[in-house]
Amino acid sequence: MDPAWYWLWVCCFSAQFVKVLKGYIRNCENPIQTTGLFSLSESDGIRYTVRKPLDCEIKSVRKLGSNDVDRNFFHVVIDHHGQYQYMPGQYCGIIPPGISERTNRPFAPRSYSIAPVLDEDDVDPSRCFSLSVRAPIVTGANQEEYKNIYVCSQFLTNSTPGTQVRLTGPFGRFLLTPADLRGERNLILIATGTGIVPCMGFLRALSDTPMEYGKKLGRILLIFGIQSPLTYLYRENLELYESKFQGRLRVIPCYSRDGPEPERCYVQQMILRQQALLNEVCTFDGRDCGIYICGHRSMDNQVVKSLYEVFLSNPNRDQLLSQIKIEVYD
Repeated sequence: MDPAWYWLWVCCFSAQFVKVLKGYIRNCENPIQTTGLFSLSESDGIRYTVRKPLDCEIKSVRKLGSNDVDRNFFHVVIDHHGQYQYMPGQYCGIIPPGISERTNRPFAPRSYSIAPVLDEDDVDPSRCFSLSVRAPIVTGANQEEYKNIYVCSQFLTNSTPGTQVRLTGPFGRFLLTPADLRGERNLILIATGTGIVPCMGFLRALSDTPMEYGKKLGRILLIFGIQSPLTYLYRENLELYESKFQGRLRVIPCYSRDGPEPERCYVQQMILRQQALLNEVCTFDGRDCGIYICGHRSMDNQVVKSLYEVFLSNPNRDQLLSQIKIEVYD
């Protein structure tokens, strides 16, 4: 063999070997490889863009809750005039008005998960959707601090009915599968904060899905991480869903800053505490199970590690965990 070809072959083989070795080490260090992991800052299948956004208007804004320290939560209804077609679990981009003092350019879109409107919104669901928006508690003392951050959230939550708003999107692949929508799988939903929004969309879609040939939905477990009952978003609506699903849905809130110290926990800890229940839901009626996780970027790795421990003795663990869908936000 020509020496030049020999050394070229050695270099190529070595590079591939190192690549495989790194992948092996990475798999050993982190045995869970999730699919469908993406950030709200990523997008595909754009319909409306920054250059050609959809002009909409605010229909209503109402307060959902507050921790009375640094954050409020609002339910915002947007009228898109029937021009914005989305799937439950997707998100939109909102372009706040004005010019950024930092860049001296128009503000970039801010992403928000989309949910169907609620019955109490009293609007046409075919032309409106809703957002759950976290906004800072702004006072005279900290007004300057929040002047150039949370700009879009402050714009939305301070808006009045009729305020014009521009949308991009819809974006995202955090979607129920056709099997889920046919009621064929059990579901485990894990959310924190405004990560509950896609779950609200999922529950609405499942509650509206007609079951054929007498088939019933599988079991649905929702573990919802929040600071306290004051920030338990959509509590009454979730309780109504529990009633509507006639025992097939169970919602477990876990409070990180409320109650006696031993009872406080984050979602990853609640998952470990509810190990028996998760395994029961996962295998109910011999069905497959889908797992969906949505919340702050800081929680997803810990949640997946807890799930790995919970399903350690499950013979279908690898297949189950390889199909987890995760959506995170900053």
